[in-house]
Amino acid sequence: MFTTHNQITKAIIRSQHCQRNWDLTKDIPEDDLNLLITAATQCPSKQNVAFYQCHFITNREIIEAVHENTRGFTTKYIPYEAETNSQTLANLLIVFEEYDYRPGLVGDIHRSDETRAILKNNGVVPENIKEQLKRDREMAVGIAAGYLNLTASILGYGTGCCLCFDSQKIKDILTMDGEPLLLMGIGFKNSNLNRRVHHVRNDFVFPTKAKQEIPVKIVT
Repeated sequence: MFTTHNQITKAIIRSQHCQRNWDLTKDIPEDDLNLLITAATQCPSKQNVAFYQCHFITNREIIEAVHENTRGFTTKYIPYEAETNSQTLANLLIVFEEYDYRPGLVGDIHRSDETRAILKNNGVVPENIKEQLKRDREMAVGIAAGYLNLTASILGYGTGCCLCFDSQKIKDILTMDGEPLLLMGIGFKNSNLNRRVHHVRNDFVFPTKAKQEIPVKIVT
């Protein structure tokens, strides 16, 4: 149980490190899985609008198919070469998908000027608010990913996010209607390997990049 500031601090710092290889001999317990689902779905979003839906995937065939379409980590520019992002080969893969929340607005409470404008426009998103709604969706996914990432770290799991993927192929694999927004692997670290070693290719080690300092101004 995390009861001290030091323990929580360590969990936060661990959560920024991308885990690239996994111990697939283990399964994530159901109570941990349910807690991770809660983290991803009960975190804040603007006016609590459901800007996304989540796929929690443990099926290895599907996970490996998704992984095959994450070749986006550039290793050479001329000629161009790229490596797959093996953080997606974790025990659990979460895919955030764009979600059409508009049908749920009918008969709902007043949530925002934007959702009111959608209802007044017969469910069609007016052009002048599309960018704002895109911003709100991206913020919601970012917050959810942060909650999910930290919760996983507190539970002792490794994590890794991925935005380098073939969107259409991911949609085909998961028979998705909306666009895939973010992939996140969560699982048991391979204790025999440095976390940066590729899960499939032991001869490839991902580079490490130190966290840039973020200025903080305390106003009293």
